[in-house]
Amino acid sequence: MRKTVGVLIIIVLVVGLFSLSLQAQVQKFRVRVVTEQANIRVKPDISSEMLFQIPEGTELEAEKKEGEWFLVVFDRADGTKGRGYVHESLVEVISPGKPTVVTPIKPEQPVPAKEQEPVRVEKKPESRAKVKISEQARIARAVSDRLSISVHSGGVYISASELNEATEGVTNYYFYAFGYNGRANLTPLHLAFTYGMDFFYQVSSGFYLGLGFDYYQRSKANPTDFAVNDNNYSVRTTIGIKDLPLRISLMYQPAKLFYLRLGIEYHLAKARYSYLVTQYVNSPEESWTSWSGTTSGHSLGWVEAAGLQWSATSWCQLFLESSYRYARIKNFHGTNVYADSDGLEQTEKGDLYYWQVQVSSNVSYPVLFVRDRIPSELGVINPRKADISFSGFSLQLGLHFKF
Repeated sequence: MRKTVGVLIIIVLVVGLFSLSLQAQVQKFRVRVVTEQANIRVKPDISSEMLFQIPEGTELEAEKKEGEWFLVVFDRADGTKGRGYVHESLVEVISPGKPTVVTPIKPEQPVPAKEQEPVRVEKKPESRAKVKISEQARIARAVSDRLSISVHSGGVYISASELNEATEGVTNYYFYAFGYNGRANLTPLHLAFTYGMDFFYQVSSGFYLGLGFDYYQRSKANPTDFAVNDNNYSVRTTIGIKDLPLRISLMYQPAKLFYLRLGIEYHLAKARYSYLVTQYVNSPEESWTSWSGTTSGHSLGWVEAAGLQWSATSWCQLFLESSYRYARIKNFHGTNVYADSDGLEQTEKGDLYYWQVQVSSNVSYPVLFVRDRIPSELGVINPRKADISFSGFSLQLGLHFKF
């Protein structure tokens, strides 16, 4: 009997001590956040859903520790209690000390590496700056890989239409006025040297969006000397053009060696003329009259091109391109200066006009001058604003550089 009572007493003492041990193990304690921010997650897993973030210095009540995670208690907005997990690298135990592990993490639930959680949640200023710089550098490299630039030069053939017609018209008019039986044989203005540049961005496979420009200028002088009844005369005409087409274009490269390009251009153009008429050359009665005009205009146009290219290096290609450009400019505005050997000089500002000067019932000559209003004097036929064609073909050789 006494033995039975003794055994019962021992069992009671053992159970009591075991209960006290369990209570000590599950005793609640507090932790404090030691990083700038700590993530509270639904499960003790770095890939688990994040409930919210708490700032540095916040104290939380912890119920237990599971592996590397603390189960903490927090207050919801509605006043109820909630629970979540925070990684041990983000907090420190402040009372009563580090607890004993109560529930080990299950084998099938892998423990995340200690360094993984801080990488995802720690947001020190210098770390964010490094991440931001790295992301910007990555984007910059991606953009740079799609960028390229081409430089080119060559020859262009343009119409210059009414400018060429007017120089012949002025010369023929004075042939008729001075009684010379002949026709002007002038060299027209057509050919010019051009150069330019384009920037391309690859928008998709085989397609490139481009921004670029061309530039060219050229002038042509035609002196004509003739004699009538032993009197010497001279008519010297000079015309010039200058153009800066700014363009946006789309290039399609269906094959490595071949491409097509189509673009819209905005032309910033200039046109000028000079007429010098001299009577009784090298005689005491010598006299002269001159007209000089400078004008500028602008207009939209388009360009289409096809080219062949060959790789010189991995980043440089040689190309040969043929193109056709369409542009007609009708809004030239500028200044005309009239001067003569008697010392008279007059300046007139206005638009560039083109008309026919009628000298007989069936004979007329085209002329082109700057006037402050549309010409209406006797002998003027079909006056209108000049329509100068800058359309033409070009052949260019260039280099295409890839970044």
